Amino acid sequence: MRNRTLVRVGNGVMAFGVVVVTASAALFVSSIPAAATAVPTGSDSAKTVSWVEAQTALGQTDNTTEAGGNPDLDSFKDLSFTVSQTANLLDQAVTVTWKGGHETSQGEYANDYVQLMQCWGDEASGPSPEQCEWGAPSTALSSLLGVNTAKRDLVRGDDPAMDPVLRGDAADPDYLLDPPLENPNLKAYRVPFRSVDGTLAKSTGDLSKIYDASTTNEVTAARTAANGSGQVQFETQSSLDAPQLGCGADQKTATGTAPRACWLVIVPRGTHNLDGSPQTETASGRISGSPLSTTAWKNRVVVKLSFQPVSQACPIGNPEQRLVGSEPVLEALTSWQPALCRLGTTYGYSQIGDAESRRQIVSTITGASRLGVVDGPLDPATTTGTTIRYAPVAQSSIVVAFDIDYRLYPDAPAADRNGLQATDLTLNARLVAKLLTQSYPIDVPGLGKGDATLEANPASIIQDPEFVQLNPAFTKSTSDNSPAGLMVALGSSDASSAVWSWLRADPDAKAFLSGSADPWGMKMNPSYSKLNLATDATLDSFPKTDLTIAKGGDPDETGYGTLDMRPYMNDMHEGAYRTLRADPNEKDSWNPFGQPKGYTSTGPQVPGHRFLLSITDSASAERYGLSTAKLVNANGEALAPTSDSVTAAVAAMKTTSVPGVVATDAVAKTPGAYPLTMLSYAAVNVCAASTAELSDYAKFIRYGVGAGQVSGDDRGQLPRGYVPLSATLTAQAVATAKAISTPATVTAECPKAATPPSAAPAAPTTTESSQPAATVDETPQGTADLGDSSAAVTDESSTDTGGTAVAVAQDPDAAGPSGTTPDTLLGRGRLGLVGALGFGVPALIAGPLLARWGRRLALLGG
Repeated sequence: MRNRTLVRVGNGVMAFGVVVVTASAALFVSSIPAAATAVPTGSDSAKTVSWVEAQTALGQTDNTTEAGGNPDLDSFKDLSFTVSQTANLLDQAVTVTWKGGHETSQGEYANDYVQLMQCWGDEASGPSPEQCEWGAPSTALSSLLGVNTAKRDLVRGDDPAMDPVLRGDAADPDYLLDPPLENPNLKAYRVPFRSVDGTLAKSTGDLSKIYDASTTNEVTAARTAANGSGQVQFETQSSLDAPQLGCGADQKTATGTAPRACWLVIVPRGTHNLDGSPQTETASGRISGSPLSTTAWKNRVVVKLSFQPVSQACPIGNPEQRLVGSEPVLEALTSWQPALCRLGTTYGYSQIGDAESRRQIVSTITGASRLGVVDGPLDPATTTGTTIRYAPVAQSSIVVAFDIDYRLYPDAPAADRNGLQATDLTLNARLVAKLLTQSYPIDVPGLGKGDATLEANPASIIQDPEFVQLNPAFTKSTSDNSPAGLMVALGSSDASSAVWSWLRADPDAKAFLSGSADPWGMKMNPSYSKLNLATDATLDSFPKTDLTIAKGGDPDETGYGTLDMRPYMNDMHEGAYRTLRADPNEKDSWNPFGQPKGYTSTGPQVPGHRFLLSITDSASAERYGLSTAKLVNANGEALAPTSDSVTAAVAAMKTTSVPGVVATDAVAKTPGAYPLTMLSYAAVNVCAASTAELSDYAKFIRYGVGAGQVSGDDRGQLPRGYVPLSATLTAQAVATAKAISTPATVTAECPKAATPPSAAPAAPTTTESSQPAATVDETPQGTADLGDSSAAVTDESSTDTGGTAVAVAQDPDAAGPSGTTPDTLLGRGRLGLVGALGFGVPALIAGPLLARWGRRLALLGG
């Protein structure tokens, strides 16, 4: 009977907690003063412009009629371009799509393609050719284009409209290159590049010092499919990555300073050369001439790009509070930091592994952070003698990002997509297991020759019947179409552990990892058979265990291995960035002319021939405009990481051995739940932190779950790739913030002798980690003052048990000379709600424990 009573009481207490917490949290959030929640929601800055509209805006209506003499009018007149984001830009990527074009020539780029570049320029009509970053193509790509179409070079006579600048009295000396010593009479011409600081560069050497093929963001050629559409991810570069353009740097205006805007310039190319002759008259059969030449430039479409400021965000002299933690929350913290600085503290975030974060939270070393953002709780065995409080701060997901161009045979069912970027991909757990175990010969040095298992397997995932069954659009892909492996991050993390949990929970993937063949006869690479991948629950990294060494025919070759051919990424962010750049950094190409000789990278994959896959976090994928694969969950559903699928997964998470912390149940068949959902917690070592640290931690948590949960592209908001927290999770975080900033609560939870004295925040320290640190206030993601933003922060004082709210004013001068904002008292209603939360949250935790205790007694016969 006692066990039944406990179950009933536990269920009742839990029900009471759910009702109180849900209602109180909703009312608490809705009752925040307007000034404290006046965070901009972020406007949709996508822009669509047709070629005709662009020409009209430039005052070139003569170029849009037959009478204007534009031989490529038929190719351009129906073109329309859409840029996914044009405001609040960082060093990121935007998606550029178009429709109404003509199909690009097959294989090469002979005609009807699109060229894109980033430019600076202060004129309202847009930039001049001199202000554009262009002319540093990869060798592999430039070989597929016509003469000078990928360069800044000009040839006198090729473009009659350009000749006045190159010859006669009006010739511009800046366009004339210095002749070589061996031919002093040679006359060669090039459009110079003028940096934002006025520096002029036109020689090959001077230009390469500013940007080259590995740093430029120009899109040399983008393909249009048979249906007239196309798509490309365009990397936007702020002045931190491209100082020569100055985008986002402070610029003087009539009213003060503002971040410099820049331009995206799109130049469509048709079927005619610059002099109006058809491409068929050139020796190569391809159009020729630089897009910077007058005739090609006249056909441009310009789109203004507004950048977030890159100037310093936090006031010099602010005390710093050091935080550590995992990568999935990094993008959010980077966005929040400028707003947090307005509270008087600079929060520096060091990205380290989850295990190292958990160790540092309970470390006895002076200077260790007492708050770490983790994706799983600390082991209770390591927290004896102290109290760890948890506050959920971010919901995100781990994804498989991809950058794939369709390469199909003419008789393929989806042949009309040939050359287009794929936007839809489905992967199940077994396919991911195959990629992670180098079970396709294409992922093994020497293509697995000599290994009977690998030789019997499909050469790559594109030839795997299982992949084609899930992705029928890839039916009859060309034989040379395959990914450069699955890019993964180095080191240990809870994200990696989550991937393996998903694989082990899937019966088909588990069987494959145990050594069984799939229905088509494919087996795991034998090199992984001793790792117990199907049963090892402690695995939290991605081992690469195939030690095969391969070499070519040169007798001097030393041989290359897996880590040369399929190298690790430093972190998931790098994996996403390399996916965008189509550069897996594989070094398996022998260079006999190097000093010393060695294996080098062949550079980025050529547009139209890209096939990149990487395991990364959803925020990094969103930042770089990457498509992400649908993953098959335990319920058999193929789901993308949407707001609904992530919310469903979090709602279904199971309680852990640590009260207040939940985790994904990989085997649970939850409808609509994305399988690799992550819930990140701020874990605070209450008893080891000083009063000042606890106060700062509380401010951080309150902002993160308050204004920091408003989705948008502005600073201080929740970046794309995250899903706002539910009212229940928000209430839990608010309760944690209140507890750690209330002295009476801290004293009650910690032995008096262990309570640390009040102290200033510790200076940043360097800790050893399995992953490279990335400190938020030093990243190029934008950290300017929020004086021109309406972002606001709500906080409660750690010294007043009644609590006060501190709101960041919209007016940058509202804080007064001291840089602080006036305090306003919480209303009695909100104080009552806080009190209700104080009862509701413990009930929410205690209820399930009592019910579980009752069921356990029943099993024991009690």
